[in-house]
Amino acid sequence: MTKLFLGGFLWLLTACAGISDLSHANYQHPVFFLDDLAGEHMAVLPMAAPKKYQPYQAAAEAMFYRVLVEMRPALHTLSPEATLKKIQESGLTPLYDTFRQNSALFQKMTQEQDLTQLKAALATRFLLQTRLDQIEVVEGATHIRILGRLFDMERGDILWEGTGESRGYLFLFLPRVPANFEKAIEVASRGFVRTLPQ
Repeated sequence: MTKLFLGGFLWLLTACAGISDLSHANYQHPVFFLDDLAGEHMAVLPMAAPKKYQPYQAAAEAMFYRVLVEMRPALHTLSPEATLKKIQESGLTPLYDTFRQNSALFQKMTQEQDLTQLKAALATRFLLQTRLDQIEVVEGATHIRILGRLFDMERGDILWEGTGESRGYLFLFLPRVPANFEKAIEVASRGFVRTLPQ
């Protein structure tokens, strides 16, 4: 009887645990030029991160790209590694560095001529830029946020901006245990990809 009670109690604790998906779109161009991105080609830039989050950047980028490919199989994507390689082979590393610095905080619009050069090097119309913006434990919960922008390099426009965000616990009671990074970044990544224009 005691074992049954203890098992039920532990099940209750884990059942109450979870990670909330707080993802949302922040902006969409008033005239989105394509109704459907399926079948289009998109280059994915390496994920940016402030210095304090850089130890997590590689794992976050790998999880994000895996989720993107899984959830949007009809979208032809150029991986972050392949995108960076093409940029380097085209002699555009200084431009890429400038692009990253100018857009790292998502405060400046990239110059249209920069996008034109990147489009020629990458041979894709669309460019997705992401940033690992937050990894914190807030009130005992793991809180992760990814910011992103989708560029139409052909038109020189930002088409969409969004946030992939998760917050949650591994265990909710006695004591609260923050969710691990891998689970939380997966939820944030899935939320981000879900909010991308269909």
